[in-house]
Amino acid sequence: MMKNWVIIGLLALGNVLQALPLSQSAQQEATLFNDFLQIAYAQREGNPQRFALLRKALKQAPESAYLKQQLVAEALAVDVPELAEHYIDFINQAQDDPEAWAIYGAYQLRKENMPKALEAYEKALALDPDDERILFQYVTLLAATDPQKAAETLTEVAQSRPILAPEIYTEIGRMYLFHQQYPAALEAFDKAVSLDKVAPQPRLGRAGVYEKTNQYFLMLHELEELEKMGYLTAQTAAQMGSVFILVKDFPKAETYFQKAKALDNGNIAAGYFLALLAEQRGEYARAISFLQDTSDYADSPTKQIQVSYYQRKLNQEEESFKTISKAAQKFADNGEVAYLYAVALYERDAYAKSARVLAPWVEKYPSQADMRLQYAFALEGQKKYRMMEEQLRILLEQNPRNAPALNLYAYSLALRGERLNEAAEYIARALAVWPDDNSFMDTQAWVFYRQGKYALAADIVDGINPEVMAANPEMAYHAGAIYAAAGDIQKARFYLKLAANGGWKPAQKALKQLSK
Repeated sequence: MMKNWVIIGLLALGNVLQALPLSQSAQQEATLFNDFLQIAYAQREGNPQRFALLRKALKQAPESAYLKQQLVAEALAVDVPELAEHYIDFINQAQDDPEAWAIYGAYQLRKENMPKALEAYEKALALDPDDERILFQYVTLLAATDPQKAAETLTEVAQSRPILAPEIYTEIGRMYLFHQQYPAALEAFDKAVSLDKVAPQPRLGRAGVYEKTNQYFLMLHELEELEKMGYLTAQTAAQMGSVFILVKDFPKAETYFQKAKALDNGNIAAGYFLALLAEQRGEYARAISFLQDTSDYADSPTKQIQVSYYQRKLNQEEESFKTISKAAQKFADNGEVAYLYAVALYERDAYAKSARVLAPWVEKYPSQADMRLQYAFALEGQKKYRMMEEQLRILLEQNPRNAPALNLYAYSLALRGERLNEAAEYIARALAVWPDDNSFMDTQAWVFYRQGKYALAADIVDGINPEVMAANPEMAYHAGAIYAAAGDIQKARFYLKLAANGGWKPAQKALKQLSK
C-alpha cells in the first residue's frame, strides 16, 4: 500500500508543477530536458530520427559541445561524414574529454587524415590510458599505418597484463602476417604458444605463416598437432587436404576433405577438390553432388558451368542445357556463361537465339575471338552469309592464322557452291596451321568435291580416321557422297548408311539414288 501512496504523491506533485508558472529560462531548460529524453530513447531504439532530434536540441543550446559531439558521432554511425563538418568544432571545448578525442579521431580517420587521427587517439589515451575501447581503436589504426608501433604498444599491454598476453601476442602475429612480415609474425605466434600450449589460435597463426612461406610440411605438422589436441574444424581439415593435394598424396587429401565435408557439408574447398578427384575417376554424378553441396554453388557461375559439363559427360543433355540456361538467366553479366549458353543453343539448332545472346558481347569485347567466331557460326546457321563473312573478315584481320575462322569461311562457301577457288585458299591456309585436324580435312575434301575433283577428294577422305567419321554423321555423309562420285559404290554405301543411322537426313535420299 505504501508504494501506491508514493506513486499517487508523485503524480500529484507533477500536476502541481504543471500548474505553476515557469520563467523563460526554466521553460527552455524543460524543453531541452524533454529533447534529451527523446534523443536518449531514439538512440536506445535505433530510431533514424535521432540525428534530427539532436539538431533540434542544438537549436535550444547552440553552444553545447556535447550535442555537437553527439551529432558528429551519429554522422559517423550512418557513414555520412559530410553531416559532421558543421559540428566538428566541438573539440575546441572538450580538450579534457577522452571520449571527445576518440570521436574526433574517428572523424579524421573517415576523412583519411591519418596523422590527425593518430594524434587524436593518442590524446584520448593520455587522458584515459585504461580505456580498452579507445586502446583497441588506436591499435587498429596503428596496425594499418605503423605495425611496428602497434606491436610495441600491444607488447607493453601484454607485459602489464600477463593474463591477456597469449591473446595479445596472437593479435600481434596476425597483424604481422597481414603485412607479410613473416619472421616477426612467427616470433609473436611462438610467444603465444609458449604462454598457452593448448590455445589453438596461435598454432593456426603459425600454420598460416608456414603456408605463406611455402613450408607445407611444417604447416601440416602444426595442423596435425591441432588435430591431436581435438581441435579439428572444417577449415583446418580442408587446409590439410589442400597440403596433401600439393604433395600429390591424393588418398590422404580425399580423407581430409571428407572430414571437412562431414564437419561442414557446404565447405567450399572440400566440395571443389572432392569434385575434381571424382572427375579424375570419371565419377561425374558424385562430382556434381559435391559441387552442388558447396555453400557458394548458387552464386558461383564457374561451378554451375562445371556441373553442366559433368552432365554432358553423363549424356544428360537436357539437364546440362537446363543448368547452363538457368546460369545464363542468373549471371547475365558473365561473358563465359553467355558464351557457353550460346554454344548450347547453337547445338540445338536455335541459331537466331544463339546470335542474339552473343551480339552484345561481341560489341562489348571486340577482341574476344572465340565469342566472335561462335557468333559467326550462329549467323551461318541462319544463312545470314553477308553478316557472317563480315565477322570472319574481322577475325582474320585480327589474326590471319585463325584456323577455325578460315575453315568456317571455306566450308560455308563450299556448302553454297560459291567462290570455290577462294574456299580452297582458305582451307589450305587453315591446314597449314592445323594439318592434322579431321574436320579441316573434311572441309578440304568437300571443297574438292564441289569443284568436281572427286579423286582428290577421295584421297583426302582416305586419310580421315574412320572412327571420327563414325561419330560424325555429317562427315560420314560427305565421305559417302565423295566415294559415290569417285565410283567406289561399296564405300559410298557404307558411309551413307553410317550417316543415315546417325540421323543425317540427306543420307537417306543419297542411299535411294545410289540404289537406282
